[in-house]
Amino acid sequence: MPLSRRVGLAVAIAGSAVATTVLPFTAHAESTVLYVDQRATTCSDKGTGTQAQPFCTIQAAADVVEPGQTVRLPAKRRFTGQVTVKRSGQPGKPIVFQGDTTYGAPNTTVNAAGEGSTGVHAFVLDGVHDVTVSGLSLGAPQEAVLVKDSTRIVLDRAYVSGGGAVADPGATANVRVTGTSSNVTVSRVRVFSPPVAGVSIDAGVTGAVVTTSIVTDGPGRGVLVTDAPGTVVVGNTIAANCGNDLELAGNSAGAVVENNILTKRPAPRCGSTPTTAVPLVVSADSVQGTKADYNTVVGPGQASASYSWGGTSYATPEAFRATGQGAHDNAVDPGFGDDYDYEPVAAEGLTDAADPTAPGVPATDLFDREPADHPGIANTGPSGYRDRGALELQDSLRASLSGLPYSQENHPLNARFTVDYTASWAPGTATLDFGDGSTPLVVTPGQRFVDHDYPAAGSYTATLTATGQAGGVRKATATVLLNPVAQPWTQFWWSAGDRSRAQITLNAQSVSPWPIVRHVVDFGDGTAPTVSEGPNANPSISHEYGVGGSYTITSTVVDNHGRTASQTKTAGVAGPQAGVPFTGYFGGPTSHNGLFDNGTWALSYNKSDSRLNSSWGFGNPGDIPVVGNWDYTCQCQHAIYRPSTAAFDLSRRDGSISHVPFGNPGDLPAVGSWDRNGHDQVAVYRPSTATLWIRHDDGSYTPLHFGNPGDVPIVGDWDGVHHSQFGVFRPAANPWESNLFIFRHDDGSYSTVTYGMQGDLPVVGDWSGTGRTSYGIFRPGNHQFTLNNAYAGRPDNVYTIYNNYN
Repeated sequence: MPLSRRVGLAVAIAGSAVATTVLPFTAHAESTVLYVDQRATTCSDKGTGTQAQPFCTIQAAADVVEPGQTVRLPAKRRFTGQVTVKRSGQPGKPIVFQGDTTYGAPNTTVNAAGEGSTGVHAFVLDGVHDVTVSGLSLGAPQEAVLVKDSTRIVLDRAYVSGGGAVADPGATANVRVTGTSSNVTVSRVRVFSPPVAGVSIDAGVTGAVVTTSIVTDGPGRGVLVTDAPGTVVVGNTIAANCGNDLELAGNSAGAVVENNILTKRPAPRCGSTPTTAVPLVVSADSVQGTKADYNTVVGPGQASASYSWGGTSYATPEAFRATGQGAHDNAVDPGFGDDYDYEPVAAEGLTDAADPTAPGVPATDLFDREPADHPGIANTGPSGYRDRGALELQDSLRASLSGLPYSQENHPLNARFTVDYTASWAPGTATLDFGDGSTPLVVTPGQRFVDHDYPAAGSYTATLTATGQAGGVRKATATVLLNPVAQPWTQFWWSAGDRSRAQITLNAQSVSPWPIVRHVVDFGDGTAPTVSEGPNANPSISHEYGVGGSYTITSTVVDNHGRTASQTKTAGVAGPQAGVPFTGYFGGPTSHNGLFDNGTWALSYNKSDSRLNSSWGFGNPGDIPVVGNWDYTCQCQHAIYRPSTAAFDLSRRDGSISHVPFGNPGDLPAVGSWDRNGHDQVAVYRPSTATLWIRHDDGSYTPLHFGNPGDVPIVGDWDGVHHSQFGVFRPAANPWESNLFIFRHDDGSYSTVTYGMQGDLPVVGDWSGTGRTSYGIFRPGNHQFTLNNAYAGRPDNVYTIYNNYN
């Protein structure tokens, strides 16, 4: 038939007796999980069952579990001993025992038998309600699961064995529901080799459901229902058992038997002629109100019965219809052969031939596969499409997924998934949802490995969803646990050049599981940090301090997840000290600059680079350099002012030294042509009172109050009048402010200009030969002069001088 769009089927279980059954189950929030792991070195049965300290035994968790909580059992674990459930859940808040047994995946085993164990059942649920046991491989000497006098119990997605040997007088069923139990559901359970019965629903039980399960290859019966009215047996594959496959015995009236595959293909252990067993047996007292339809029933041969209904045998489905039942039954060979999975062949009467509205039909099959509409087979069910038996034919669509943490360089939270999907009905598509909220990846046929970077450490369940064009869907999941990522770290070291320059070269080594994308170095001298970006963010970095000294260096790296690592060290940097700037005419039409440092003078004629022209010694540490014209010459002569003794030492042209005491300790020199007689006179500025004191050639002195306390004196020819004029420099008080130059004119007025920033020292001179004194600053942090050339209409001179001769 033409392809039809698949419609998802929710669980549809009719009647109040089974209305509470919901499959599949929804995982509980992480805060409601109790963990059990006997292999964990931190496990303790006296703890609270956290993931960090799980219980050692299932029983310890079962003794404290509360409604709505899930007891989580890890994969690839084998637990020994009987679990007796003594506590109950609540409607809508069941207690869940959750393992990891899914088809083709590592399983979680609970086996009553084992060293030191006296248990005879894997799970006992006696007198409890609202409990779910899911995802476990269960085994025991007697019933693996015993449910007694309990309500709203679900056994789902399990592999069950046990019950003892068929010749053992004490042999039992694999799963037994007994006593006054009600609303018990056995779903998606694989029972292999039942000795007496795979599933036994005993007298007094009401509203039991056996659905979507496989019960095969046992010496006993498949499913045995005795005096349990209202039992639903829907969508199961019960085959190759030596006893009756499905038997409603005693008074089990009002049952529903639909969508099952029941076949007596001989099993080797039954001998060659198991002719006494019948696929479907319904006793006389069980006929009333029982519905049997949409079943595929294949007897052991033409001479034997396929049905026993009310004591009468019927060889074929056609003959069985005389009872008014089995209108849609058939005897289509499911073609099991030696297929352990008992997946039927694609055939009309098997494929798309079940009743999807029957009670107890879950949304997915035994392997959690959704129904698919076969494009080449007509739908013979009453509506939609659903296959008979426990397995849904899926476009021959296969999907498998496994995943492992696969950390790689710069990809610490990478996981590698091995994907496999094929579709034979028609070309299909597949998507891989990584379980972290990212966009699912479209997987192409033949794509084998998929790598994915997760955003954070944790447990993630990826889901591979393969969809055939005919509507079939297969899903496979894989869970990966990614450990927390190590923190980044960094270290650095440096090397220095020769003493002539305060320069270092810094190298850093940084490691992070994620790529380093930024490297920031603060060299500790107030300059802007050096920032390197990109995949090679640890280069060799050179830095010029200009001034030797001790500096605190901080190196910080940032990876592409915003995580940082820093290291701070103190570097002793050799090199010239800042010195004190001086200015004067030492030959030529313009002023020259130099640095005085601890009695050493370094002079540069060039106002564009760091070259020095001469150096000499004069003065002591702590002196202040002074430049002036003492001997009526065209060139300046050097001198020092010693604040501690308040005296000038003037170097004369003839080599002599004139010692001139003047001022008070703490005064600052302010030499200038105050008498306008062809040479300079000494003067001092007292910052505490903002007063200039001028000493004249005749020994007298004149005071001039100008500026504010704390100002620094400056002397120059601001107006081009060929004699000295006074001014002050007011340093910036805050980093965001500018320095202030205040120039006093001959008429007593003054003008101001802002220039430079906090920490600068003033210099004044005629930098361009205009005949007027301009202003500038020296920045000790980097040995940089900046000289204003506004009077000449030219850009400022910016250059560096190092007192290399230090």
